[in-house]
Amino acid sequence: LYMENEQITKDAEMLNIYAKSLPDEMEKNLQSLRNLAKQLPFIGITHYTREEMIHFPYLERRGLTAVPSTLWRKHDEVRAKIKLLLKSLEDDKVSIEKLNERIEGAVKAIVDMVFRENNILYPTMYAILSEGEWAAIRQQDDEIGYYKIKPSQEWKAEAEPLHPYQIGGKLTDEQISRLPGEVKKIMESKLPEADEQRVEREGDIKLDTGYLLPEEIDEILKAVPFGITFIDRNDRVRYFSGGKRTFQRTESVIGRPVQLCHPPKSVHIVNKILKAFKEGKKDSADFWIKMGKSFIYIRYIPIRDRNGNYMGTLEVEQDVAGIRELEGEKRLLDWK
Repeated sequence: LYMENEQITKDAEMLNIYAKSLPDEMEKNLQSLRNLAKQLPFIGITHYTREEMIHFPYLERRGLTAVPSTLWRKHDEVRAKIKLLLKSLEDDKVSIEKLNERIEGAVKAIVDMVFRENNILYPTMYAILSEGEWAAIRQQDDEIGYYKIKPSQEWKAEAEPLHPYQIGGKLTDEQISRLPGEVKKIMESKLPEADEQRVEREGDIKLDTGYLLPEEIDEILKAVPFGITFIDRNDRVRYFSGGKRTFQRTESVIGRPVQLCHPPKSVHIVNKILKAFKEGKKDSADFWIKMGKSFIYIRYIPIRDRNGNYMGTLEVEQDVAGIRELEGEKRLLDWK
């Protein structure tokens, strides 16, 4: 975390150096500035996203919600300033004064965030997190990635990884005593309310990435905006999702050989696809069909176990006519 912030600070300083030298060698330094600025969004994509999606939940579980909430807002401010800077750098008519103003705004926001993380967020995490929690964080951090650094592989946790839902939320007196002064000051006005909600319920099915009741699984699969059908390793239909579908299915299809679910003229293609999947030669097969106003996208995906053994094939079909017509953006904050 600190290593990343060192790199982030260096890049912010380089932005300032390029900005100050712009009038001397405009074309050369402007290109250097563009090259560096194009890398800056990855601060948000990697560094900030890891904090928001992985680190913050450990604080929130203990009722420390103010720090994550404030920092997330600040993250978005940095992202916005970087986006504004990139837009200015693509504008051939932008003045040096306006460009320097955008650079200064981005640099100031980036450096301010480094200070907040180094002096508030990270000391808070080190004060309250156990070895098992750090082990889980490291596993997940690798999935999202890092900003221009590669962490050392030397550290190996002896404890089992612990996710936020697996820990008790209440802070101990010892943990509180180690918290940074700024966090203690927040706690004076409002004591943290630990989140003690148990995640695993009676009847839950434990999945790789969570817990769901059978009826929740059923309704989720009905609600997704596409239809799915699963064919097992013996080429028999095992499952299809309910809800809105383009290609109709009834329970009579359960247990039916998939070859008999297709017109005779296309069975040889079905067999060819399944053979390629079973032999590991293909990872998908994609098709699209125009049906009146609908545009149907169909994808076949081989399902394999952890060892790569073939388990069956998933068919996913969706009418993407509306998706193909989308333009511009509609963000969460635009919802009414």
